[in-house]
Formats: sequence, C-alpha cells, structure tokens
Amino acid sequence: MTSRSRLRTATLLTLLAWIPALACSSTSSDGAVGTGGDPSSSGGAGPGAGGAVGGSFTGGSGPAGGSAAGGSASGGDSTSGGTGAGGEAAGGGPAGGAPGVGGEGTGGEGTGGAPPVDPDVLTVQLQEVRQIIRGFGINATIMPSGKSLPWNQLFTLEGENALGLSILRIGMHENGGHRDVPSDWQTARTLGARVIGSCWSAPANWKDNNSTTGGGHLLPARYADWATRIATYAKDNNLYAMSIGNETDFASCSPSQGRPCSPPLTDEYESMVYTGKELAEFVKVAGPIFKSVAPDTKMIAPEASLWIHVWSSISPTNKANGGYDSSDPLECKCYSNEISASVEMTCAAHCKKGANGELAEGGYDYGHWLAKDPAAWDAFDILGVHEYESQVAYAWPSDVNGGVRDKEVWQTEMSGVMYWPEQGPSTNIDNGLAVARWIHSAMTVGEASAWLYWWYEAYYQNDNEGLALIQGSSTIAKRYYTMGNFSRYIRPDTFHAVRVAGPSPDNVQISAYKGDNGELVIVAINSTSAEVQVPIAISGGTAPASMIPYVTSASANWAAGAAVAVADGSLPATLPAKSVTTFVSQ
Repeated sequence: MTSRSRLRTATLLTLLAWIPALACSSTSSDGAVGTGGDPSSSGGAGPGAGGAVGGSFTGGSGPAGGSAAGGSASGGDSTSGGTGAGGEAAGGGPAGGAPGVGGEGTGGEGTGGAPPVDPDVLTVQLQEVRQIIRGFGINATIMPSGKSLPWNQLFTLEGENALGLSILRIGMHENGGHRDVPSDWQTARTLGARVIGSCWSAPANWKDNNSTTGGGHLLPARYADWATRIATYAKDNNLYAMSIGNETDFASCSPSQGRPCSPPLTDEYESMVYTGKELAEFVKVAGPIFKSVAPDTKMIAPEASLWIHVWSSISPTNKANGGYDSSDPLECKCYSNEISASVEMTCAAHCKKGANGELAEGGYDYGHWLAKDPAAWDAFDILGVHEYESQVAYAWPSDVNGGVRDKEVWQTEMSGVMYWPEQGPSTNIDNGLAVARWIHSAMTVGEASAWLYWWYEAYYQNDNEGLALIQGSSTIAKRYYTMGNFSRYIRPDTFHAVRVAGPSPDNVQISAYKGDNGELVIVAINSTSAEVQVPIAISGGTAPASMIPYVTSASANWAAGAAVAVADGSLPATLPAKSVTTFVSQ
C-alpha cells in the first residue's frame, strides 16, 4: 500500500470449479460485529466465501473431528487421551475388552488416535495440526524522511509495551534501491526479526503506460530485467523473502483520472497491475533468476491487495454500508464479498487488460492461474496476500491440490483504509476487536503463517493506517494491544495452529495454537457487551494443568489474571465484555 486512503481492485477465478475448502483452527458462531466479521463458524469443513463486510455468514460447522476408533487393539493407554470413549469399533474386540471401554475410559490417544469429539461441545483438537506460525510483523517503507520505529518496543518481549513482532517488511524502489526505508532498519534483524521485501512498480519505460503510477503492465520484453533487479535487491539485503509485486491487482490514481479509480484516491503512488495469466508468465521467468541470483531468498506471489483476488475475479463491495465497490483496474465489473460460480460467470465477459482496454484472458484469480501451470506453481515459495476491503480471509479452494494447502500463506499488509469499515481515526477497543477478528480470520479460514500490519503510525492522513498511533496523539491504540494478544504468545517457528470445532456463543471467536514442547495458547475474542462464560474442551493430546489469561479490554492491556485450572480436559474460560483474552498453558 502507501498512504492507504484508497480503494481497490477486482477479481477472477477459474469459473465453475470453486468449492469451499477446509477451514482450520477456529470457531465462531454468527460472526463478528462491526468490521469484516469472522468467516469461520466452527472451524470445520466448508468455510464458504469468507464473509461480508460488516459481519460474517460463512464457515459452517465441520465433521466431529476425532477418530471414531480411539484406542488400540489392546484397549489403549490408560494414562492418555480423552475420557470415556475407547472406540466401539476398534477399542473392543478379542483383546480390548468390551466395546466402548478401550482401557480405563481413555481412548488411547497414543495408539488409537483421539477419542470422538462431541460436535455440540467447543473443543480444541490438539491432534488436528494446521499451519506453522512464522510470526507477526509490520511495514517500514514509504515512510516520511527521517522517521524510524521504536525497534526494541516492537521486536522484543522486554518492556511494558513490548509487542514481540518477528517480521519486518521493507520496499524496493524501481531503480533497485530502497523505497523510503528507515536508515536503521537492520536493527530489527539484530533483534531477531526476519526481513522481507516488496516492490511497487517497474521503471516507467518498462511498462505499457510509460508511468510508474496508474497501474500499467510490465512489458514482456522486460520480464527478465525486472526479475533480475528484484532478485538482486533481495540478495544485496539478505532478505528472507521477496515479493515480485505489491498489490498486483491495484492501480493508483488521482481524483482527476477517473477510472480505474472508483472512488478516487487522495494521491498517487507507484503501482503495477498483472492479469492472472501475465503473473503466471512472469513468475516462470522470475523463478530461475531468483534461484540463480538470490538462492537463499523465498519468492512471494501474488501479494494481491484483495484476498478474494487470489482465488477469484470478483471484487468486494461495501455499498450495503453506504460505501463503494472496490476499484477494478481490469474492469471485471462483478462485485460480491463471497466467491460463487454464479457471480464469477458475470466477470468473464468483462475483464479487460487495463490501459489499452482490450479484453484479457483470465482477469485476476492469481492462485488458479499459478496453480494450473506446474512451472509457475513450482517457481515461487509463499502465497502472499493482503486482507483489505472485505477484511476477511478466503479459504484454500478444493480445486487446488485437492483442497490441501501446499504453500505457506502470508498476509503481508493490512490496516484501516478509506471508504471501508475501521477507516478511523480510532483508538478504542471496538477497533481493537475488529483488528483481532482480521487476524483470527487470516489464521483460521486463510491458514496464514504470518500476519503484518501496515505502518506503526498514521503518516499522511489521520486514519487507522498506523498500528499504534493516529496523528496528533501519543496514546497507543487498542489494536496494538489486541494484535499483541497473538504476537506476544504465539511465537515464531515453534507453534502450529490446531483445529477448534463445535459451537461458541454469538460474536465470540476462538483459535488455538500448539507449541513444539506441548505448550498451548488459546486466543478468545468476545465482541459482545457482556461477560461470557465458555467451557473449552481440550482433546487429542495432553491438556495443561492450568492456563493463565492475559486480557486486553477497554481498561486493560495484556493484564494477567489468576491461573485457571483445567479439570477433566476442560478449561472454564471467562471472557470479559469487549475483550481479547489469551490463555497460556502452565
């Protein structure tokens, strides 16, 4: 992004083939209130389309989860597993005693799998392991000259407001140098952060519109030149990962330009657009160049501004809330906040290439275009996305690798933006809850391994582009602390998301994460105005003896409470009104 007071772009898909994929690690009921909502109703199969702006209505509960067998042929281990199952089919029999016993009422987690899970009970399923968590982060690019960041506050766990971030994203100028990056950016690396990069536009004379702004497309004759410049920047700065294009679906524009800006932005900045087909062709060129020039850097693609554009040509809409449709540089002219074949079919006849206006093959739909070309799919490492406008994640579709995610998904930029909910400026707990729901959606429905906010503070407009500060204020926003309910406790490379199944109270979302050494972290979001009691069952592994709650609310920031005992594999969770509570195992 840049000064994020803009509106965005459109979508594409490989038409009829889309089917909702498997959601992970979360549960919610009617979705979040306010912004974007939460698209996972129970964390089971079939997350639907990811939800609408201002609320969610997707997800659907999945299967019961645990194996119906439970227990080994000899009845299972009497010291492990959940209670009272044993597995009627496999736990009984000649050596296992009477059916439905399977040892001392335990189900034998060690040998026969997890005990059956009651679909009517909210349950953390430790055996249902999802994506690895690489961490949480922030962007440091396109910043005003002379600005820096409070590195020790952001990238450590030491101090009152230590956020525990682990990823910094910087930007490349079209000339191959830095793009308004703080001179001391490497401080984050010395504190242990991974550094990743992105690029906004190729040089003007390498594009079909002869401009670094207003979108435009990279000329095929310059694919190798641009890929080499990107890879060289990645190598010279020792980057962990590098995107080959920031927001491949967005064309910046000024109020005087009209289309594809609808509504108009307040400023222009560098941007470059790809169709899905163009991006697949460019990735195939860039892949071998990266392997030669920057072999230690992972390639990120497509890094679309709208998550929906990774799997579709549909663009979000906020008209129901008095806002606008997304900007749509390929003019696919199909708008919805969920992916459906019927809406997708209306896109196909309209999608254009861009500046010169001819019809294009493919529209957006970057993930499908990449996936259907094995050479393109193998050429990049991380599926990059942003979460703007619809403000929800979209699930990995069933027609890509059988619905099984085979690449890490990183959400590398998000904030409140003009014309959409949570534009701001605001610093209150309601906004903090909205940001927590964004993260929840990305982690659960989108199976994201990383989640990054845009800036530390609002630099150019007084809005919510800054994680911590709005203009003219030194008060840290609640969204900073609710993000910390994830980043401080779910540590990079040692935690995986695990599935959460079963019903939860209205407007309550719960996700869970398991550490390599048996640690358990549960993040619970209560967007209601009343305290909520939620019993959370823990199955498929060893439940902790107790968990300590850390609460962010209107009056508290990561406030530690008394340890809560886990009895008979169940955590009796108390969630204060309008709060995010992180439970950490002891």
